[in-house]
Amino acid sequence: MKIGNFSKGSTRLFLNYVILAGIATAVDLCLLYAISEFAGVWYFYAAAVSYVAGMLTNYMLNKYLNFRNSSRKIAHQFTVFAAVSLTGLAFNQIILYCLVEFAGIWYMYSKITAVFIVLFWNFYGHRKFTFNIFK
Repeated sequence: MKIGNFSKGSTRLFLNYVILAGIATAVDLCLLYAISEFAGVWYFYAAAVSYVAGMLTNYMLNKYLNFRNSSRKIAHQFTVFAAVSLTGLAFNQIILYCLVEFAGIWYMYSKITAVFIVLFWNFYGHRKFTFNIFK
């Protein structure tokens, strides 16, 4: 069964990705707030650090729970995952900066907005390049 451009399997995969990415996002947001508010680090730098922690969480959860990927080429696979994620980080940082500095939106709200926008890039990139389950 197809829903839009997604098959039933792709839709399930995307929904699972959203749930697991939500856990990784919680890690990202909590660290962003802690680093910014308690350590006094500028939100832009704190967001980069927290994103990497969320990225590591996302990799582990999606590799084993969602994509059920058993590849033993962990270093190669993680390199591809990191490349996709770091592209997502660049998008995330640009959106975050623009929303905070030009629109005057609080950095936490801006981060949440950026996460939702970048979610689609990350899912596509990880499905297509990192885990490559559809050929």
